[in-house]
Amino acid sequence: MATHAPTPTDRSIPIDSLVFGFGPMLPLVAAGVGAWVLPASWGVLAVRLAIIWGALILSFIGGVRRGFGFARPQASTAVELAAAVAYVTIAGLALLVPYAATAVALLAAGYALAALLDRRAALRGDAPAHFARLRVPQLLIGCAGLAACWAWVVTR
Repeated sequence: MATHAPTPTDRSIPIDSLVFGFGPMLPLVAAGVGAWVLPASWGVLAVRLAIIWGALILSFIGGVRRGFGFARPQASTAVELAAAVAYVTIAGLALLVPYAATAVALLAAGYALAALLDRRAALRGDAPAHFARLRVPQLLIGCAGLAACWAWVVTR
C-alpha cells in the first residue's frame, strides 16, 4: 500500500502503517465501549476478548521490534532485545493471571511502555523512524480502550 519505500530516517508515516497501526486498536476501543453499553454478560465477553486481542497485538509489537533488529544489526542491542522480550512477557502474563482487572492493567501498562520505548528507539534509529510519530497516539488509543475495560471490571 505504501507508495514509496521509507528510508531509515524518514519520519513520514506510510499509509500501511497508519492502517495496520491504528486498525488493530479499534477492537480494544470497541471492547471498552461494549463493556459499558452491552448487557453485563456481553461486557464480560468484551473484556475477555480485549485481553486476548490486546495480548496478541502487544506480542506482535514485540516481534516487530525484534524483526527490525534482524534487518539492522545496530538495533540488536541488549536494550532492544529486552524491550521486545518485555512486550511478549507482559502479554503472556496478561493471558495467565486469573483476574481480568489485573490482566487489563498489565496490558495497559505494556502499551504505555511500548509507546515510550518505541518512540525513544525510533529517535535513536533502533526502530523505524516513523514510529516516533506513530506509536504514542496509536498505543494510547489502545490504552484508552483497555482503561475503559478496566474501569468496567472494577466497578462490577
